[in-house]
Amino acid sequence: MKNLKLFFSINRAYILSFLIFSFLSFLFYFAFSIDFRVFLYCLIILFFIFLFIGIFRFFKAKKCFEKNSFSYFEKNLYEIHLKEIFERKEKEIENLRISSKLRQNDLENLLTIWTHQIKTPLSSISLISEREENYDIKRELIRIDDYIASILSFIKLGQDSLDYSFKSFSIEKLIKDIVKRYRSFFIHKNLKLILDIEDENIVSDPKWLGLVLEQVLFNAIKYTDKGYIKISYHDFILTIEDSGIGIKKEDLKNINKFGFSGDSDKRNANSTGIGLFLVNDILKKLGYAYKIESKGKEGTIFSLNLKKSGIIEN
Repeated sequence: MKNLKLFFSINRAYILSFLIFSFLSFLFYFAFSIDFRVFLYCLIILFFIFLFIGIFRFFKAKKCFEKNSFSYFEKNLYEIHLKEIFERKEKEIENLRISSKLRQNDLENLLTIWTHQIKTPLSSISLISEREENYDIKRELIRIDDYIASILSFIKLGQDSLDYSFKSFSIEKLIKDIVKRYRSFFIHKNLKLILDIEDENIVSDPKWLGLVLEQVLFNAIKYTDKGYIKISYHDFILTIEDSGIGIKKEDLKNINKFGFSGDSDKRNANSTGIGLFLVNDILKKLGYAYKIESKGKEGTIFSLNLKKSGIIEN
């Protein structure tokens, strides 16, 4: 049936021509009294000529279909076949997309389970390191915990919405809790900590905002070998300033891209390129504006405007 449909579709013009010619022949036959047998023989011969041409075009068309070559066909047939190809490919792409999404969900679930399970042995090691006052192990455990938190945050940020929990809390307490977490790093690197905080209660999500500050502060510690780190808060503007290696001017526009770590050898050796990507994504979702100012070997200043964003107002 499909072949018959293709045959008529390809030879539509020839069939129509043959029918018109046959009709006109009958008119001439009745008008001029032509011998019927001669008339019939001519008509049969003409029919077989048209049939031969039609069969030839049909097989040539099938061959062209197999090669996806359309130059032989008239426009409407080309469009019909092209549409069939597009529909078939769209179906294949949709199946691949669904398969990929299922695979991605499985991977995310596996990572989520793994990150939660790995925290139990890490907690045990942390208790042992505190009991034996081994701060080298303690620092490495904090690094591992930060990487695990980054993985979980990355997975959650890829979902449709964040699990917001907005509340009023002390900005000074949040900052000091985060600083306390990294105190062994300050001691180990002999860094001076300067706090200039005008305490007040703000309304935000302490978990996600805390993660942002942890990422920025740990970056400041990581890339500052000597000098100071200053954290200040006045009139809704929170600033984290360091005297570290800084960021090159040409790298500033790329630092919030996934996996970007700059071309400094030291930065490449210590960076995953995920931290500031997460910071940018979280602050964008929370509706906060921020900026990063830096020059190579002159330190970095991270400024965050914590005025109520639209999402919090709503």
